[in-house]
Amino acid sequence: MVKLSKIMLSIYRNGAKIVWGSGVGRLPGVRPLNNFIISHIKPDFVELEGNKLFLDANDTLGLSIFGTHEKTETEFAKKQIKKGDVVLDIGANIGYYTLIFARAVGNKGKVFAFEPDPENFALLEKNVKINRYANVVLVKKAVSSKTGKLKLYADKNNKTDGRIYDSHDNRSSIDIDAVRLDDYFANYKGNVDFIKLDIQGAEWAAVTGMARLLKRNKKVKIITEFWPAGLKRFGVEPGDYLKLFVKNGFRLYELKEGIEAVNFLRLLEKYTPEKQNYTNLFCTRERLA
Repeated sequence: MVKLSKIMLSIYRNGAKIVWGSGVGRLPGVRPLNNFIISHIKPDFVELEGNKLFLDANDTLGLSIFGTHEKTETEFAKKQIKKGDVVLDIGANIGYYTLIFARAVGNKGKVFAFEPDPENFALLEKNVKINRYANVVLVKKAVSSKTGKLKLYADKNNKTDGRIYDSHDNRSSIDIDAVRLDDYFANYKGNVDFIKLDIQGAEWAAVTGMARLLKRNKKVKIITEFWPAGLKRFGVEPGDYLKLFVKNGFRLYELKEGIEAVNFLRLLEKYTPEKQNYTNLFCTRERLA
């Protein structure tokens, strides 16, 4: 039976790379069908980047299919992070980046992983423990502009798409804790060197809530998702999110196959709420060659 599952997974993997790359995966009904198939043939865990990673029921990140996740961003982040660094993983999900960061910073570094979804957090905790990382601090909270209670609107078919705002698409919600980073790190004396930020359109709230942290840490580097549709649903103009980084002294670069400086007008024309597309940006106060 195990051998049959491996054969089926191999066949599915070859077809999925073609289908998902064509955009068919966005059509109504395709994701639930994909999840049904995956739930029956996927392994319980994969081994990636020297880590053992247990997967959610639908393997939402596609790790058993594609063998990687955000390859360009992963390799770039690994080059930016040094031994002894302190890293924040905001929107840690099941721990793909958390484990990579923990390995990169070493025993003298530290990773703070924030994840509010109870199911994701359980897997995150399991993955950190199974890989024996003692340098990870797990925080079962959303990161926002205020410390308090919020509602998390989850998507049962996509465990990477939990939102702290109502996008009016018939999602169920649960009450969760949220924290402003300036509150969380109010008495923290160390540096913060690197931040990964991916919280489905609520990034603006997270950044406004870390104003003091950003001011104190002049050399901090950030990788953030830029998803105009999500930002708009949250009530923020995409251009205003970009301006927030400029206001804090950052230069913006788009992570693609390589890295290139952001032209605001071209970026806002390329990525729009109507297109539902997104990219990842690297934010640094240093000028890159």
